[in-house]
Amino acid sequence: MPLLRLLALAAALLAFPAAARDIPNIRLAPGESVTVRFDDGGRVGEPSRERAKWTRYDVLAARELAGMTPPQDAMPEGIPLRELDGVKPEPIPADEVRVRFMSIGDKHALLVVENGQGRGLRYRARMTAGGVTKPTDVCIVLPRRPSYEHWPYRIERIELSDFEFIPWNADRLPTCD
Repeated sequence: MPLLRLLALAAALLAFPAAARDIPNIRLAPGESVTVRFDDGGRVGEPSRERAKWTRYDVLAARELAGMTPPQDAMPEGIPLRELDGVKPEPIPADEVRVRFMSIGDKHALLVVENGQGRGLRYRARMTAGGVTKPTDVCIVLPRRPSYEHWPYRIERIELSDFEFIPWNADRLPTCD
């Protein structure tokens, strides 16, 4: 019986074509965006860079996040997205992971990670603020959803690395670390 379970697990892992570990490190300055696409075989294509564009939902989320009192410590769980003023986040193509880094009035920073895959997305982040680079906590990006990370200060640069897709149960809250 254990051998059958092992074979079933191996088959399940092979059924997930996209390998997040193949996503290269992503470095962004405010106003930049990177899109990573997966081909039909699950291979990661060359990331494309462009200027970050705000969506209507981004503006509403940024306004809400910038108005919140920041937590003193890292949050153990993320806050699930909801409709804001009747607006929902735009759909994310299944073959994409998009990352946008924006400045809010040159006083706050907003990172948007959009996960088109049917699995959760875990990653690590290092940010440079005031000339000092250090790790920062981030939350798992839910399947087929965007994730918003907000900092109430200016950040000059952010680097994302160690991407990993993980199985996800829709009833769970996104954990942060």
